[in-house]
Amino acid sequence: MPDHYEKDTEKGLTRRSFAVGAAVAATAALIPAGKALGQSEPPKPATSPAAAQPQTDAMAKLLPASRAEVEMKVNEIFRKYGSRLSEEQKADIRKVVTEGQEGLERMRKFALENGDQPSNVLQLMEREER
Repeated sequence: MPDHYEKDTEKGLTRRSFAVGAAVAATAALIPAGKALGQSEPPKPATSPAAAQPQTDAMAKLLPASRAEVEMKVNEIFRKYGSRLSEEQKADIRKVVTEGQEGLERMRKFALENGDQPSNVLQLMEREER
């Protein structure tokens, strides 16, 4: 196996573990709120100090299902990395996830079929040699 596939001992992260983590995060974003693990009602907000922050304007704009999805994502991040995060970092994560939810909801409303072509095509231009 080539050296670039070996575990990076300084960071403790392999390409494979990064890819698996990215796939899990992408899958979690696609699960409809309240459907994860057979839940019949949306998850209740966490009681951690970072979760006790007052609702922001972005959170107030969201529908209850979207709020529950934000809480689910934030709680998962805190479960996985919470011991390594400061309260300021936790507040930043909550803010970023909340502000990103509105755009995510708009993208989900846009109907696409599997065969739809992109509206624009990326064309690579070769650099002129000097």
